[in-house]
This record gives sequence, C-alpha cells and structure tokens, in this order.
Amino acid sequence: MEMKKLLTAICVMLFICLVPAAATPAATAAAVFVGAIDYDGLTLQVYYNNNAIVYYSTDKKTWTELEGMYDIATSSCTMDISWLSAKSDQTLYFKGDVVTTIKAVTLPAQNTSFRVTFNAVEEEFTFDNAEEADSFEWRKASDYAWREVDMDETSASYAAFMGTVEKFRVKGASIIIRLPQVKGTGNSNVGRRPSKEYSVKIAARAAAPNIKVNSLKLTVNTTSAMEYYNPVTKLWVECDSTMSLEEIAPKALYAKGGSNVTLKIRKAATASVTYSKTATVTIPGQSAPPSLGGSSADCTYYYLNSKLILQFNSASTANAYQYVIVKAGSSFNEASASWKTVTSSKILTISSSTAPAGATVYIRKKGTDAANGAEVVLSSAVNSFKVAY
Repeated sequence: MEMKKLLTAICVMLFICLVPAAATPAATAAAVFVGAIDYDGLTLQVYYNNNAIVYYSTDKKTWTELEGMYDIATSSCTMDISWLSAKSDQTLYFKGDVVTTIKAVTLPAQNTSFRVTFNAVEEEFTFDNAEEADSFEWRKASDYAWREVDMDETSASYAAFMGTVEKFRVKGASIIIRLPQVKGTGNSNVGRRPSKEYSVKIAARAAAPNIKVNSLKLTVNTTSAMEYYNPVTKLWVECDSTMSLEEIAPKALYAKGGSNVTLKIRKAATASVTYSKTATVTIPGQSAPPSLGGSSADCTYYYLNSKLILQFNSASTANAYQYVIVKAGSSFNEASASWKTVTSSKILTISSSTAPAGATVYIRKKGTDAANGAEVVLSSAVNSFKVAY
C-alpha cells in the first residue's frame, strides 16, 4: 500500500512538471514572448506568460505544440532550433492557447561571405565582410575550443593571438577562424549567428641558414638573400655576399675591442615567403697580434748573409702561426693574402729575392674553423716588420 502511494505521488509531480497548464489561471494570461536566443547551442527560449500551451509555426498555417525543456521557475520552454536552415533568414511564429496574439521572430542567415587572408610576409591578418563584428574567434583545426580575440590590433588579446601564431611557425599549423555569435535577447534583438568558419594555413618557417665563420679570411658566408640583426638600431639589415667581420661584427676584431659578438642571421622575406628561422652564431673576440723581438717573443727575426732568418718560437701543430711577405709597392689584403703556415719552431731561412729590402713581413697566429663540436677561433690580429738588410 505504501509503495502504491509513493508511485502515485511521483506521477502527480511529473505531471505538474511536464504540463504547465495545470497551474495557470487563464485570466492572467498575456501574449507569449521570445527570450534568449543561443546560436552556438541552437536553442531559443519562449515564455508562456500564463498560457497553458504555446504553439509555433513557420508559415502561420500549420501550428505545432511547443516541446522542449520546460522551466517551472520561469514558466518558459527552451526549444531546439537546429532544424532551421542557416542559409537564409528564418521566421518563427508563436502564440498561446489563451492569448492567441501571434509573435514573430526572424533568425538571421549565417554570414557565408566572411573571408580571412594571412599575409605571411607582413605577418598580418585581413578580415573581409566582417564589418559588423568587433571580435573574432579561432581554434586549432584539431580541437573545438574557441578563443575570442579583439579585432583591435593594439589590444592585449590580439597581441596574445599573434604570439600564438608565431609559435605555430615552428612546425606549421592550420587554424579555423569565424566571427562569433551575438546572443539574441528577444523579438526586438535577435542577435547574430556565428559566421562561416574559414580555414587559414600557418606555414612553418624555413630552416635557418647554415652560417659559417671563416677564421682565416675573417668573413661570414652571408648572401644577399639574408639579413642580420643590428642590436643598436634593433632592425634587420640586408646582408651582402660574404661579409667581412669588419662589416658585420667589428667589435670582435682586436682593434675594435676584441670582444665576443653574437650574430643573428636569417633568410629575408620574399614576395611569397616569410623570413626563415634565425641562426645564432657567437664569434669569439680576436686575440692580440704575436709579439716580435728576442727569444721570449712569439716571433724572432734577424739577418744573416743577406738572408732573412725567421723563427716562431712556440709554433706547433696545435699552435700554428702564419706569415706572408709583401714586396714594396704591393698592397696587403689580409683576407686574400697567400699566408704560409708554420707548425714548428724550426728556423726559417728566406732569400733576399723572396724577401727583398723594403718588403713587409706580416705575421699572425693561425685561426681554426668550427668543426667536430669545437668552436671557431679567429686568426689573431696582425703584426709586421719591414725587411732591412
């Protein structure tokens, strides 16, 4: 008997929840009205306004009783609108069973002309047919979490978005962009559907250039298709073909301080491709020139029987020196000179025809290029003396 009473009570409660008509006095009824319109959730809220039943129609000829999720507290029903086409404006008509005044609400068509262009060179997005929006939404092609961004390029959200796009340039990615919905609040403010989704491909940056420093010629293997970063002006500067350290990293040279210099070099953007990833190269400061003089100096020289005697006192395979003899009237170019390498402290005897009076002998400690994990070591600054028998 107790179980029978319990089942009866439950049935009565369910009847009250599902059939709002039972608690509605007809004398207080008014025309039904539309509330919240959610285009993401594809739902529309209709208030009964003390009508027992609400009907809806798409043509005011055929009427169907409204069904959906009924909320007793607000006396409203949330109906599904996913069956309505988004390709054109759609009008729904509502009326009550007591107050039959017809209320119409027109749901707008989706913006299908929305377009997005990403200029990979300028790193800029252009939004076409988006005049009605002050923000956009984006998501990765592989997820469904929409993130809203202000259209104002000076806003914090736009800056954060561009920062994320920059991260995508490492491996490349596809993102989906749309204009967000504007929720409707009723018959007089129906809001706006989210626009058509537009796919944008964010291409990965090209690999960084393979930068090498020539320790003997004191040059960097740049090309005119590259650019380097100037930390003083904070600008990227176009490179020339095979630049000298005097041009691109003067502070690394002994005469300009001999300090370590970090170079940042990348392939410059073209009309169709953005700039590449950046190569970072550290150029060590150039060492002082070898000393000239007695046996304690790096290089000793004297004359014997009209011959030049030359000796590099600490030269070895691991500590090589170089010299070049330039005759009077000829110019000296460190990068193109025909340097001779010395790898022992053995005395060198040089004839007067090779080293005539008035010639200049230039000496330096030989540098080494980066190889097998070892860092580059620049050839030292140059010292010199004139031949005088």
